[in-house]
Amino acid sequence: MTAIFDMDGTLFPGDSQIRFARRVLKRHGKRRLYLLLLVPAGILRGLRLVSADFLKRAFLSLVWRMPKDELEAECNAFVQEELLPRVYPAVRERLERHRGNGDKTVLCSASPGWWTRPLGRALKFDISIGTPVDVEGRVALMPPIAAPGNNRGANKLARLKGLAISHADVLYTDSAADEPLMDVCDRTVLVNPDAKLAQRHPQAEVLRTEPAAEDASSLSFICRCLLGI
Repeated sequence: MTAIFDMDGTLFPGDSQIRFARRVLKRHGKRRLYLLLLVPAGILRGLRLVSADFLKRAFLSLVWRMPKDELEAECNAFVQEELLPRVYPAVRERLERHRGNGDKTVLCSASPGWWTRPLGRALKFDISIGTPVDVEGRVALMPPIAAPGNNRGANKLARLKGLAISHADVLYTDSAADEPLMDVCDRTVLVNPDAKLAQRHPQAEVLRTEPAAEDASSLSFICRCLLGI
């Protein structure tokens, strides 16, 4: 049996990229200058003039010129101190049940592999897939994303097929972006879905968790993270 788990919003509330920005900017205040690149990129994306990959690359410029070993240390600490404590107990219980049954467990996320892989190791996933953003020596400005691009939607399917996973028994997700994966999974568990997603997939199991202490989806929370405050 194979179980695929999305990460952001499924294992824990909110977007890990936003949380990573807050952590880095609190520790390295001068890196707030990345907003000079991110804000124009966000406007261009809103106008549909650039791709989602372009926006993600602009966002990751917040760690421009950071040495690879320092980046790895930041990401490992980020996982241990900020992501693991926020994993939903109910979802972690499902994961451990799959592991106990000997099922193959796959973590598949659009977030960078920089911290998707360390989180996958910490939670003992068999396979962990994030958006591949290579670093050689130091992080580049607008770091490149390997083909076929951002690990989202159909690109998740492509990367899974590249690992000989063309079918799964169950998918855990909170996002409509994972609807392509639903087509190759026998069943879907929606974690805290919004009403529209739940209505579109009435056959899916709905898993509700305890409310998070902070509303990680609020505009004020996102703005504070992007400013590192």
